Amino acid sequence: MTRHGTSNPQRHRTAEEPAPHRWRPIAFSAFAAVVLALGGILAFGDFIGRPDGVASAEPVRMSMAGFEPQMIHAVAGEELSVELWTTDSALHLEGGVHTLISDELGIYEELPAESRRTVSMQMPVEPGTYDIYCDTCCGGKDSPTMHGRLHVAEA
Repeated sequence: MTRHGTSNPQRHRTAEEPAPHRWRPIAFSAFAAVVLALGGILAFGDFIGRPDGVASAEPVRMSMAGFEPQMIHAVAGEELSVELWTTDSALHLEGGVHTLISDELGIYEELPAESRRTVSMQMPVEPGTYDIYCDTCCGGKDSPTMHGRLHVAEA
């Protein structure tokens, strides 16, 4: 028996034969579910397991251009967490580190080249605007571009 308009014989499936390609929609659905789950984990993984009420750290980039943002905001008497990061090469930095220094507040933090880490600092009870600087890059403390400000507001 042939199909109309073709020379190929028509094949009839028996009851025991599975339908061809029946597994494809099931495999595609399983694959899509795995891809979506992995995407969700990558997108929201930082929030998984984080205790309630913990504020995230403010990102502060330290580079040869100075601090970004130039003004860091904090609250008097509270702890400030900042995520320091830099993509600068060790060749550009004295000792291979950037520094975040405040002589007035007694802060001295070092950040190795091409790295990222979170630091916590206790803010003074006295509100005000305090100078911060990096002393290991591009002229150090004497360079105006290597300074930033830490604004401590009343609680």
